[in-house]
Amino acid sequence: MDPFWFYFIVKVAATATIVVAATYIAERSGPFWGALFAAFPVSAGPAYAMLALEAEADFIASSALNSFASMSAGAPFVVALVNLAMRTSAFIALGGALVVWIVFAIPIGLVEWTFLPAAVMNLGVLMLCLRLTRAALTLEVTVPVVKRHWFDLPLRSLVVGCFVAAVVTASEAMGPVGTGFAATFPITFSSLAVVLHMRLGGVTASVTMASALRAVLGMYFALPVLHFAVLAWGVGWGLLLALATTIIWALVLVLHRWRTRKLHQIKQRLST
Repeated sequence: MDPFWFYFIVKVAATATIVVAATYIAERSGPFWGALFAAFPVSAGPAYAMLALEAEADFIASSALNSFASMSAGAPFVVALVNLAMRTSAFIALGGALVVWIVFAIPIGLVEWTFLPAAVMNLGVLMLCLRLTRAALTLEVTVPVVKRHWFDLPLRSLVVGCFVAAVVTASEAMGPVGTGFAATFPITFSSLAVVLHMRLGGVTASVTMASALRAVLGMYFALPVLHFAVLAWGVGWGLLLALATTIIWALVLVLHRWRTRKLHQIKQRLST
């Protein structure tokens, strides 16, 4: 099978699975767990795994660096989703967020990045975006009781798969810059935001996206790890270390949530 079509099928199937599963988890366990699951690198992961089969280490390292730089377009995309989801329909919110992503992504794509400028840019953009989405985390979310039908999961998988297929086909590009941006295009968050908005409402979608921005911080660490580790130790070790980085960050978030809840419970007991 042609590598493009193999990657295409893997990416469509993986993204559809992650989005459907994250929606189900958000329905059952709340926005934090749905966001944590959705932040798994389902888009970038298959992209770089496929590249590892045919590309040189320098190409993969360059693509990872461009992916890292393009994260500065992803964070404003999430900010737009968080704010628009509470006020408009699902597709208007997504359309507005995609416009924001394009506005940031185009000038970023015109620059030949090195690590330090990309890191400084990411730090500044990320700190601002975390602040702009902080209020959404305090919103009270009541997940409605949704009537489920036997065709819900297959239908959601089909819709998300078609959407991913369209985006992958449209965004396929040659060279490390195009590969880097395609790998971090917010396809999972786009699909998840629409499904959550239509199924659980705009507030739930907004809180989930705000939580997802914190969860996706693992990619801000994993991409530089991939960039430098591939050059130092080869493609295999680079991919493994990048994956380990995202898993460690997810565990950090879970432990932080557990500790915060424990402290809150202790304070409540002391106050009574």
